[in-house]
Amino acid sequence: MPKRDESLANILILAPWWISVVLAFLSYGALRWLLPAYTHGKPVLESFGIGGRGFAPYAAGMFLMLSVLSFIFGLKRRSLVNRQNSLETLRELSWKEFEWMVGEALRRQGYEVEESFGGGADGGVDLVLRKGGQTTIVQCKQWKVNSVGAPVVRELFGIMTADKADAAMVITSGKFTRDAEAFAAGKPIQLIDGPALLALVQGVQPNAAPKQEQRDPVPPSAPACPKCGALMVLRTAGKGANAGNQFWGCSGYPKCRCTLNLSGS
Repeated sequence: MPKRDESLANILILAPWWISVVLAFLSYGALRWLLPAYTHGKPVLESFGIGGRGFAPYAAGMFLMLSVLSFIFGLKRRSLVNRQNSLETLRELSWKEFEWMVGEALRRQGYEVEESFGGGADGGVDLVLRKGGQTTIVQCKQWKVNSVGAPVVRELFGIMTADKADAAMVITSGKFTRDAEAFAAGKPIQLIDGPALLALVQGVQPNAAPKQEQRDPVPPSAPACPKCGALMVLRTAGKGANAGNQFWGCSGYPKCRCTLNLSGS
């Protein structure tokens, strides 16, 4: 996947703010002390060392300014995610705010997100996601009226194939046509419409209800396993003639597969 053609300033604004702070200290130290020390006593190069010493505060100041912009931009992205509470708020965003909001929401899901300041409202790949060694390309469609059709999905699938990405996503604040859904079926393409996007965004907001770990119920009267002595748990048969019926199963499953009827036999 080729890198986007971005300036260093844009890359640093999109990056975490502390990276620019580190670069500020490194550039100051290199220009203020290392370069003059290296060029000292070398007539041809000594003037570069003297010039670097004078430029050191300006270089450090430039990186510190970029760190402030990066910090402010990070606050904006977080605010875009945190204030979404309906499909209407999603659709009120500009196309670029929509893209940044989607990127931040996916970042909170554990993706490494590559985004851009450039591009346009119909600019092809808007985000590149990386997670678990997999690369996913994303196209964001902030369409308030039109449904996203098959041509959009087909085009992104072509890009995915050409760039050898593992998967693709098309994300919209609206909806998809049946033709788009039919084309994506069976392919590594995920279609996320407005309601699904709202659920995704609200699921990563700070006040989102924590997901509770699903556990088998263990009532106080649960018997001990007659084979291994572990506590039995109440289970429900999922298939076969006894589908839907409850029974006691050993909590040590699959090491112990002992089961009992509710009567304890």
